[in-house]
Amino acid sequence: MCGRKRIPLMATDPNTQPLSEAADSPVTNAGPQGPASAAPLPLPEAAVESEAVPASSPKRPTRADCVRIAIFGIPYAAFFLLGAVPMFLFPESWNLTAINLAVDTVFLIIVLALFSREFFPAFSYLRTRPFLKILLLFGLWILVVIIQAATRIALYGINPPIADNQQAVINAIFDGGTGLVFCFFVAIGVPMVEEIFYRHILIGKLSVYAPTWLVASISAALFAYMHCHQWQDFFSYLPITIVLTLVYVFSGKSVAYSWLFHALNNTIMVGLMFAMQGALQNA
Repeated sequence: MCGRKRIPLMATDPNTQPLSEAADSPVTNAGPQGPASAAPLPLPEAAVESEAVPASSPKRPTRADCVRIAIFGIPYAAFFLLGAVPMFLFPESWNLTAINLAVDTVFLIIVLALFSREFFPAFSYLRTRPFLKILLLFGLWILVVIIQAATRIALYGINPPIADNQQAVINAIFDGGTGLVFCFFVAIGVPMVEEIFYRHILIGKLSVYAPTWLVASISAALFAYMHCHQWQDFFSYLPITIVLTLVYVFSGKSVAYSWLFHALNNTIMVGLMFAMQGALQNA
């Protein structure tokens, strides 16, 4: 059976350009199948950068970063890791609570001045599933408390002594207004200073020069050592040190998220100390 000869149909598409307009179009090469290529549209610079460098990729610190790290990191390490506190700077009438408050205030101001542009944007980690992420912190805190209590009982026996750091907070409770401000710093300000140094700098900044597991281990060991007053304290602080490190690393190195866990722990502990002292006074 012979097929009928096909008759070419005229283009009836209303979008078809007239011949005179097609000559002025930006099409560079036209073939039987239609336009072969058109003038490419430039991509936005932000899109190019986001494709080239992922947001989670560590960036090598700039010269300005190194200056900021030195201004904050060197005095902090000298004060809290080496114990080189220049006591001559403080009046003799000041007690330990007032000295700690002054030192913590200075370092908090330095951190806010030099690292606020990196700290506050890190809260973007909570844009997705914030309730679940905050609930996870409470679960981790309960786990840390259980492990830490078991560790202290294993080290000291059934009646472990109060840690020196906690005793300093208890002493501050009876120092009036100065003590109350110091307790607030312990709950909110001190965690921010410590997270910037031990997590953001020692892990976040140095992970471009060494494996993350290595700098994270060094950070955890130094954090536990900083809280030591006797050798048993090192192992007592390892549980919260390890969890803080894991929270920071597995959140994509969000220093704000690790600060939330740190502040949660300190706030609950300070609140419990206030409650215990109030109960003892009323007994």
